[in-house]
Amino acid sequence: MPKTVITKLQEDPDYLKKNARSRSKNKKGRFKKISFKITDTQRQALEVISKRQNTTPVRYIKSIISKQTSKYKTNNASETYVTENQLSLFD
Repeated sequence: MPKTVITKLQEDPDYLKKNARSRSKNKKGRFKKISFKITDTQRQALEVISKRQNTTPVRYIKSIISKQTSKYKTNNASETYVTENQLSLFD
């Protein structure tokens, strides 16, 4: 009699959906939600600017935020401190 291989997908059709749910529970969110209110004239101005920039209002706001926050990011590549007694082998 030939050996029959039954995959988990054949046994349980919802197998992929179950795995997708368990992966999303374990993964921590990287992004935070921020909300704010704007007036009607500000919204209209935002739509005009985003059309001129050929983008969506959300992407336009995100680009402005990233430009402003890039000024305040810390630089992790600090210079190494070398003492007088330390040898310079690979210079």
